[in-house]
Amino acid sequence: MRVEGITWHAITLEQSAFRATKKFYMTSFGLTPMMETDGIAVFQMANGTLLELYTPATVPPYGYNGTLAFGFRVDDVAAASAEVEAAGGELLGEITRVPEMGYAYRHFRAPDGRIFGLNEQK
Repeated sequence: MRVEGITWHAITLEQSAFRATKKFYMTSFGLTPMMETDGIAVFQMANGTLLELYTPATVPPYGYNGTLAFGFRVDDVAAASAEVEAAGGELLGEITRVPEMGYAYRHFRAPDGRIFGLNEQK
């Protein structure tokens, strides 16, 4: 597996902080959500990095370490998943592919119990 960087970040915020933080990123940094649903906002930076905001109700059932999670950009999410599992990581869910973005991801629980992501951008 080749890790290219940390390129996915998820922050869980209570509803009022979610609204204020989303507005802050839009007005201060000039970011526009590439996707918005009730309780989720996804911002993509020019280099492909993703910043996702969640309310507690929209976080996956396995959680995001309380309030924060991040993902490693890898060259091949399927191969990286196999390596993580062989090293003692617990794979969570299936690989999700988003063809219109050339993006794929999967979450895993590391041996320390924390949740991380594996992210592929092609």
